[in-house]
Amino acid sequence: MSIDKLIKKNKISIVTCYDSSFAGWLEKNHCDALLVGDSLGVYVKGENSTKNTLLDDVIYHTKAVKKGVKSIPIIADMPFGTYSSEKLAKKNAMKLIDAGADIVKIEGDTDIYNTIAHLTNSNINVCGHIGFTPQISEVLEKKYDAKKLLAKAKSIEACGAIMIILSMTGEHADDLITKNLSIPTISFRSSSKCTGEVEILYDLLNISDNSYSFKYKKKKKKKSS
Repeated sequence: MSIDKLIKKNKISIVTCYDSSFAGWLEKNHCDALLVGDSLGVYVKGENSTKNTLLDDVIYHTKAVKKGVKSIPIIADMPFGTYSSEKLAKKNAMKLIDAGADIVKIEGDTDIYNTIAHLTNSNINVCGHIGFTPQISEVLEKKYDAKKLLAKAKSIEACGAIMIILSMTGEHADDLITKNLSIPTISFRSSSKCTGEVEILYDLLNISDNSYSFKYKKKKKKKSS
């Protein structure tokens, strides 16, 4: 499936994948795209945070996934610390593209607008990611401001991103953003109001403890004095 066909689909199904065998199996079973996520640090390496995922890890697993598929698009995460400047972001994004990625994914909002624009102006496909962003904060918000998220999503779209992950943002925010964007919105543990959904393979196979999200602490309320 081409990138153009992917972003025009009404319902997009994306699954994380880290190896060649599962990549081929997922393609045969009509998955629309594969995500080599920084979640591999937790699920594959046994780390306690996605921040411990290295660029070399994502490159290695992207190469493995690429060898297992014929035409399915591959999205690769840009790990923590790999896009701190526009120049660094382009250099590392190209490494992921060379490894087999068709799209790179970046977490964040206002701080990455210029980086997204820089990459897209260099003909690199970018997927945004807002809401719960563990590379930035490991505190899981109980509720997100839908209007603020919409403003961020629209800015990311304006910078040239071809799709955006809405991570645990909630039904109201998902609905509002999806109705006001022209690019696909992809839900991660959020709601059915998005254009598509991304799931972690090991969760679907029921061989994980959902540690990727539920290990994070919820924001604590301030104690009254």
